Amino acid sequence: MEQNAQVTKRHILLIYRRMIPSIRLCGHAQMQELAEQGKIEYRAIQEMHLKASDLAWADLVLLGRLDSWYELQLVKKLHITGKTLIYIMDDDLLNIPDEVTSASYYNQPCIQRYIREIIGLSDVILSPSPLLLKKYAVDGRKGILTEEPTLQPIPYKPRTEDRPVKIGFAGSVDRTGDFDGILQEALLQIQREYGERVTFEFFGGKPAFAEELGAHYIPYTESYDDYRDTLNSLEWDIGLAPMPKSDFHACKHYNKFTEYAAAGIAGIYSKVSPYDRLAAFPGCAVLCENRAEAWTDALRSLLEDHKLRENVRRKASECAAGPLSIQEISRKLLEELPESRTAKGNRFGILLPLKGMNVIKRFGTSVKGHGFGGFLKMMGSRMIGKIRN
Repeated sequence: MEQNAQVTKRHILLIYRRMIPSIRLCGHAQMQELAEQGKIEYRAIQEMHLKASDLAWADLVLLGRLDSWYELQLVKKLHITGKTLIYIMDDDLLNIPDEVTSASYYNQPCIQRYIREIIGLSDVILSPSPLLLKKYAVDGRKGILTEEPTLQPIPYKPRTEDRPVKIGFAGSVDRTGDFDGILQEALLQIQREYGERVTFEFFGGKPAFAEELGAHYIPYTESYDDYRDTLNSLEWDIGLAPMPKSDFHACKHYNKFTEYAAAGIAGIYSKVSPYDRLAAFPGCAVLCENRAEAWTDALRSLLEDHKLRENVRRKASECAAGPLSIQEISRKLLEELPESRTAKGNRFGILLPLKGMNVIKRFGTSVKGHGFGGFLKMMGSRMIGKIRN
């Protein structure tokens, strides 16, 4: 029986450009877990390091937010030979607002065209967003909804009342605009009311009013492992997750909840999509409207009621170790993966000419989208294998 099980294991290949958190949490971590359990055979390979033998080996191919000319050529080859193609999508890449840093790249007509064609050739859309599935899992494409799992959650440890309550925010520098607009008035009011009974800390994004709060600042790290380790070590009592109400943000995942829950933090979240989906985990989070008085009241409720704050922390930790654990999310995803089709042959040829053409084409799109400095950065991190999480 063991020999038969080995023969029937599916070969799953992930093609990615950079191992960013989106790719790691929307497929890579789950596939690694399933491979460690012996359920599948798995390879994750940067697109410029791919060999024809890797493409021939695969049954199912995960496409990690692919968007370039070269990646489109790979997908066409895989499609022709009958491989099952699964496109990973956790952002609405075809509708990125101008104020988002990456918009200058993704909104280029050629990049939009490549993404549309790659999606059109895919058999499955894999996403943590039901809205993205509704939008792109059409025309015969299957939609698979997955969660972004918690990674290495720390066990819940109760805290006493005889210490200042630590309030924090973790996120990229792109999020500081949201923070300034939604939380400035509320946090300054809390600081005036509670004084030394509260402390503030910002990890990554640093709002303009941080100094007024006397907040401690920790620079952002692009290594997701370092980011997780740091967040888990900070011992925050309350974590803040403001988010504006917009069509673009609604298509995101509530990943801040999984991060805060894994770190044993009681989170307060904007009562907008996707955080409104946290109603599925009662008692694990506090939701509030995007008004200063609502955020002030939500903070007061957790600051004044130690038992309530600890209950939210405990339930969030239980959620991180249970329904949102990597083991549970991987199990559910395996049940949803399609069976592989019989390939029509392995006519992949030599990829070197395509890689050479890719360098030329990517130069043009990167200079246009990010400037020459952006191209040099991309050359260092994406093409010569310096993978950054």
